[in-house]
Amino acid sequence: MMTHVYDEEVADIVSGKGAPERIMAVCRLDPEARSRVQRMVTLMASDGIRVLGVCAGRCKHGEYPEKQDDFSWQFKGLVALYDPPKEEVKGEFEKWYAAGIKIKLVTGDFKETAGNIAGQVGMIGTGKVVTGEEVIQMEPDRLARASGETSIFARMFPEAKLKLIEALKANGEIVAMMGDGVNDGPALRSAHIGIAMGGRGTEIARQAAALILTDDNLGKVTEAIIQGRKIYNNLKKAIRYIVSIHVPIIITASVPLLLNWKYPNIFTPIHVIFLELIMGPTCSVFFENEPVEAGMI
Repeated sequence: MMTHVYDEEVADIVSGKGAPERIMAVCRLDPEARSRVQRMVTLMASDGIRVLGVCAGRCKHGEYPEKQDDFSWQFKGLVALYDPPKEEVKGEFEKWYAAGIKIKLVTGDFKETAGNIAGQVGMIGTGKVVTGEEVIQMEPDRLARASGETSIFARMFPEAKLKLIEALKANGEIVAMMGDGVNDGPALRSAHIGIAMGGRGTEIARQAAALILTDDNLGKVTEAIIQGRKIYNNLKKAIRYIVSIHVPIIITASVPLLLNWKYPNIFTPIHVIFLELIMGPTCSVFFENEPVEAGMI
């Protein structure tokens, strides 16, 4: 919940916005009104709409309570915001799935909103949703199973996000966390790779992240995955190539010395160069005919 105070000469105007259940709590709605508002919230959230509660009040000039909850709040209504996912998100997610990457949606929105958005972008395993309160209350063993089996986590707050990241790491997963808000800071710092949105991301998120997307384009993440895997695979190939050529030559040149032959220096530098000329092209031919690795995107 966020509170704004507008300075007036006699009585200041106070306005508040935040999660509907939080706003209803400070306005002390009766059960019937709370039920009616909650049905409306659920209905809009099911359509992928983000819902905020709004309240207002007045207080004497400069006489503010210690806590924002103690203002004389009156419930004013709901604000519905629709921010549909970008068209390219579904295509990028398909590439990630094909590359063997698991995708999890971790959001502070309602579970109905999260489920709707997850369906629009083609996420796998959208039938089950775990909330932040459930994450906090779970024992480590149960959370370890839930973090592996669940794809959508809704109503998440900073402590819950951090606990989820730690559980995934404990499961042996390599975790990349993407976020743009203040609430994402601890999780971005804890993840193996924290990725912040540079365009709409907060300063806290950018400072906590290891990578920053300057234009908030999800396709850049896909390109980074491709480049990273290419470098890693090429490095492995280079090491295999060097080992396959030089180790046999080293062994061949060392055998006379190790076995104490009569002529320990039987292999001169010219012989070593000759072996290089034969083995180098031979190994290159074999390595060039290897099939393409799976999961390169």
